Amino acid sequence: FGLGQDLIGTDSMLSIIEEDRPKCLEKVMLCFQELGVPHQVVLRKPFSDQSIKSNHWEFRGVANSEGQLSEILCLGYDVTLLVDNLEKTERLLRLTNQQNTRLQNFAYIISHNIRSHSANLTALVKLMQAAEDAADAAMFLDMLKTSTDKLAETIVNLNEIVTANSHAFQPKEPRGLAQEVAKTLAALNILVHDSHLVVTVNIPTDVTVQVVPAYLDSILLNLFSNAIKYRRLDGVPLLAVGCYRDAAGVVLTIRDNGLGIDLGRNRAKVFGMHKTFHGNADARGLGLFITKNQIEAMNGRIELESTVGVGSTFKVFFDESV
Repeated sequence: FGLGQDLIGTDSMLSIIEEDRPKCLEKVMLCFQELGVPHQVVLRKPFSDQSIKSNHWEFRGVANSEGQLSEILCLGYDVTLLVDNLEKTERLLRLTNQQNTRLQNFAYIISHNIRSHSANLTALVKLMQAAEDAADAAMFLDMLKTSTDKLAETIVNLNEIVTANSHAFQPKEPRGLAQEVAKTLAALNILVHDSHLVVTVNIPTDVTVQVVPAYLDSILLNLFSNAIKYRRLDGVPLLAVGCYRDAAGVVLTIRDNGLGIDLGRNRAKVFGMHKTFHGNADARGLGLFITKNQIEAMNGRIELESTVGVGSTFKVFFDESV
């Protein structure tokens, strides 16, 4: 039958790979407890040609005339091809889900993040056109260069999503958190200026996080854009960005004093698709949904603390594994 000669006359358990032995014993014990009831299990067996084959087994306890267990009937047949095909189907399903996630993220970055860059660039061009002296024009030109550089980086990161190996998860890379925060804020320079947003950043320059660059870019851009879009209009809008380390890794904190969200009513749906909370005409309810999706794709998580009229604090927990 393809089994090694050394197994003849030995414990039948030795013909089953070690990981499957507990579930085999479990089914055998059930035969003692439930006479006449069939118990089925798939077990893997190593063969002398170094292959491992899967067998479907049915165990049934047979009672004697006194109602006691007299023997256990065992019927098995090869299901290796079926098991292999099921595993291939599961791998294909996982791959399809990964590709759908990448496509969803790609579409969001195109529609939302590049729109944010475009709004900033448009505002800068208008300011340059209205500049009355060379000094102002030079300042706006420098800001324009910063914004276009960040847009170019976003496009490069998008290209990596498109060209990445379709059979693997998106690779994570180390990125300096303070540097990435600074670049994203610089890309939003004119929007920050026009909204009179006061920004403070307290992140050590040596803090690094393992991330998919395009996802981190998207996460920061969305959370910072939200702080601008939903800022308070009756006072000085504030944005405080910081970080700390917990037992699992780096935690990014993004705190504002904006409109806030009523979590008593909306906690369960705050990260849901097409969920909006402030009635803005241009709100589509995708930003926080995609942000959560991207963070979880990197094995991290996001939490929100918010009070209406007081503001919101987002906490992004980064996973340190590569």
